[in-house]
Amino acid sequence: MTDLSRRLFAASLGSAMLAGDAFAHGRNAHAHKAGIHHASGRRWPMGIQLWTVNAEMKADPKATLKALKGFGFQTVETAGLYGMSAPALRKLIEDAGLMCKSYHAGIVDLMATPDAHIANARALGATWLVCASPKAPGPLDPSKRWLEAIYAAMTIDAWKENAAFLAELAPKAKQAGLIMTYHNHPMEFRDLGGGVTGYSVLAKSSDLLRFELDIGWVVAGGRDPLAIMKAYAGRIDLLHVKDMVKDASAPLGWRSVEVGRGVIDWGSIFAAAHAIGVKGYFIEQEPPYLRPVMESLRISTDNICRSKSFR
Repeated sequence: MTDLSRRLFAASLGSAMLAGDAFAHGRNAHAHKAGIHHASGRRWPMGIQLWTVNAEMKADPKATLKALKGFGFQTVETAGLYGMSAPALRKLIEDAGLMCKSYHAGIVDLMATPDAHIANARALGATWLVCASPKAPGPLDPSKRWLEAIYAAMTIDAWKENAAFLAELAPKAKQAGLIMTYHNHPMEFRDLGGGVTGYSVLAKSSDLLRFELDIGWVVAGGRDPLAIMKAYAGRIDLLHVKDMVKDASAPLGWRSVEVGRGVIDWGSIFAAAHAIGVKGYFIEQEPPYLRPVMESLRISTDNICRSKSFR
């Protein structure tokens, strides 16, 4: 067992111990038994976007995936292949008792090798092929952080270029048994004039294009997640469960924190998600982390398993 393996095992074991005896005895059973409940009795399995543990996945993917299973996760969403083939990564994921439901790739990569990404998503057993970020119209301002630079750079014409490509890729993905989906950052909600946004341009491009709504980035983009969910009801398949706090030192003035420790009213979010037919969700926390990431995940998963807001 590597040093990282030991630390990850200790983190996942310690999460149950720190949660308190009564909760610890039923923690994994609680998480695995039902995930997040719908009023109809259906459920969402607890998922994680692997970008949250990107460094750990690069260092020791096997131990990291086993630790995630120990926290009660059932599904993962990829953020790269970590130097492996898609079948090899799938085997590690499934050996840990997890499933890959969603495959992320930036649009620049999708434009370069669309067939390869479709093949990777299929090989991983994913349902959703998710465009993780847009293509800027030119080089970004090097004096700005990526999020701030691309927020300023994206024009209506740039969004139309992105939308046209995704509209072309969506039927190819469908033919391969995948659902073409778009994941937002804050810049999609910037008003480009007359109420037009990048999000509205994308939505008009193709009825086949679905959305993964990152709740935290909606807030950072100055929008009300409930209003966005209402406006695009029937188009949103997935959520990124990302909590936020204001922080003047962070890009656009917002910093990602553990779920339940930010400003987002998750009770209202999940109620609305049930109502519009969302299919699943993935927890994601962005660096920089103020504590070890596995400790942050313990806090997030404990809050989700304990709170009625997430049922």
